[in-house]
Amino acid sequence: MEKIMQNIYNDLLELSDLDLQMKLWLNENNDTGLISSYIELMNRLFDDNGFDDFIDNDAPKIGIDSTVVSELNKLRNSLNEYEEKGTDREIISDTRWVKISEQAKLVVKMWNDYLSGNTGGSRDEN
Repeated sequence: MEKIMQNIYNDLLELSDLDLQMKLWLNENNDTGLISSYIELMNRLFDDNGFDDFIDNDAPKIGIDSTVVSELNKLRNSLNEYEEKGTDREIISDTRWVKISEQAKLVVKMWNDYLSGNTGGSRDEN
């Protein structure tokens, strides 16, 4: 379970960071030694790491706060409703995708707060 959680967290980090997407997906100023794409990220998140099962079953079972689970659900719904564009570049510049990335950023922040024991308030630290 810990490995799956870490993999999902890493996917959410990529999802939440448009600059990282430009590095990994478009190979622009890529100093990471890694490559990825929209399709790879979606396949990892949903197929390899079982994002649906994690949200529906694992997260509540291991005690992840219901507000975090709720935001994960919102993110999943946005991803499921997203209409993929022709290229990764078009996806990254799509306003709907930017909103999805912002939702992922909120989830990452809440996840970090949960892991560090800070469950109070919604302080914005962007």
